[in-house]
Amino acid sequence: MGETRQLGWVVGGGLALGLVALFLIAALGPVFDGDLTVKSYEAILYEDGNLSEHYTYDVQNSGEYRMLYRTWEVPVTRTSSTEPYIRPISVIPATGTIGYVKDDSGTVTVYGPSATESSRSMIGYLAEFNEVGMYKPSYYDSGEYTSQYMYSLNPPLEYDATATHLNLKLAGETHIPYRSVKITIPATGIDQVYAYPPTLHTEKMGNSYIITGSLAANEILAVEMLGPSEAFSQFPGFRTMADDLKGKTASAAFWYNIPYYAAYLVEILGMIAVILVPFLFFVIYQRYGREKEFTVPAYLSTMPGTSLRPWQVNLLFKDDATDFDEDGYYATLLDLHRRKVIDIREKGEGKGVEIRVLSRQVSDSYEQRVIAFIGMLSENDVLDTDHIGALTKKARTMSSAEEIVLRYQRSLTDVKSRVDTAICNQYIVNGRDHLDLSLLAGLVLLGITIILFLIAPMENYITGPAILLWIVALVQAGIAFAAPSTLFGHWKDDHYKEKLEWDAFGHFLADMAMIQRYAPADLSIWGEWLIYGTALGVGEKVEKAMKSLNIRVADTGLPVGVIGMSYAFVPLLSFTPPSHGSPGGGGFGGGGFGGGGAGGR
Repeated sequence: MGETRQLGWVVGGGLALGLVALFLIAALGPVFDGDLTVKSYEAILYEDGNLSEHYTYDVQNSGEYRMLYRTWEVPVTRTSSTEPYIRPISVIPATGTIGYVKDDSGTVTVYGPSATESSRSMIGYLAEFNEVGMYKPSYYDSGEYTSQYMYSLNPPLEYDATATHLNLKLAGETHIPYRSVKITIPATGIDQVYAYPPTLHTEKMGNSYIITGSLAANEILAVEMLGPSEAFSQFPGFRTMADDLKGKTASAAFWYNIPYYAAYLVEILGMIAVILVPFLFFVIYQRYGREKEFTVPAYLSTMPGTSLRPWQVNLLFKDDATDFDEDGYYATLLDLHRRKVIDIREKGEGKGVEIRVLSRQVSDSYEQRVIAFIGMLSENDVLDTDHIGALTKKARTMSSAEEIVLRYQRSLTDVKSRVDTAICNQYIVNGRDHLDLSLLAGLVLLGITIILFLIAPMENYITGPAILLWIVALVQAGIAFAAPSTLFGHWKDDHYKEKLEWDAFGHFLADMAMIQRYAPADLSIWGEWLIYGTALGVGEKVEKAMKSLNIRVADTGLPVGVIGMSYAFVPLLSFTPPSHGSPGGGGFGGGGFGGGGAGGR
């Protein structure tokens, strides 16, 4: 695959993933609201301390709820109290339902023409203290239901030499989502308004402040007001003296809002990241990854002139320029035989091979490891893969044989998957180094977002999607890291031309028609093709082409092809130690005056 297509997959795939994430966050948000929400909530605070509330409940499923309500976190009572309290004035339930108030003493008052003594008794059993709502014994059908409540507030009021302070909490930390909120408070005598959450919009219109927005489940809804000394003079309430009300109120608002600002910041940054990160990779490619232009044929029938060992060709030119695999190991075995460093003999089709070390005078470090591996597995100076297969069978019943086979298996895995990659630095600039900063930034911001999610649960509806966005950004970075190391780097000097030539040679060896057309008469060339074709991962196709041309592998100077070599080591590679069981044992089995909020049961 050419670099342009590779870049297209990285940028296009990452961008598509980011857009899908944004779509899911937007589309699935309402799904998590549940089957009961407050479609609209309107509250009006009057200058005399009265408060009216208008709820429109949206019931999604029939037959699940028979009570739609709102609770308070302060005493609801019809009589006076020695502490701040709310006195209900009126309840107007939806048509066909029974309105009710269950006060702080447990006394139930019912409203509506269908109210009965039995309904009052059931409400007393089901409702919580300090709760107002509407009850339908036959359960609600899906649809919208409205209720209106009027109260006289008797809140705590703080004052100092210059200001009076009221903090009115209209919903606490246990309630259903409010999709639309509108709160109206008098502007006369009120100098400063703080609305919580800070996502609410506050606007002064005439003689009123209008606060609008929405509210997530279990999110506090409050309005904090500051006025001059004579403010709230018509309110019945409980007044206490305090110091520096303006300073304390501003400071409290600042610290309360910080988690929101932080949550929105990481969410906005996440939204920007999942769109811009793919384009950042495009910029990195343009800056560091563009290669020199070379003209090389699509197919080359002659092997590129090089002194590279087969394992080096496998490392540099098969797939990624830093990845080595088993094809490099098998090609090395064949090349060592061709150079008479080892002797490989096939014992017969399907019967394995014997390998004997003829010389240990090799300078290449990887070839030294291969020879050492052969020596470790040899008996009487001969590695017999048939004997190794028999040993793996014994290992299923004998622990001593199992230890030997596992040691051999680890060594084989090591020698066919690990080489010294220092040579890569002579050929390429690794582009993954240019991606480290984006990965580190994503990890740091994901960590910050998770911390916010844990320490500020009220903002989880913001930080939850943000976590998803940062995970997606890291996946985008992971896609870029999975691309070849030269995509965002480059080949040094003219080595990119060498890369293209090896690619063209590999394409030639993989094409049956081309290899038949340019079949060489020199059998030794077939041997080189088979060795380096194996290093490039197309050795089996070379063997098939030779078979179609009636050319035996043995005639090329090689005793066996890549197919036979790989089959010979299958018993050792596929060995799985038997389960020895495990000992038995035990186990273990399976902020202001007001609060509350809307719900259903």
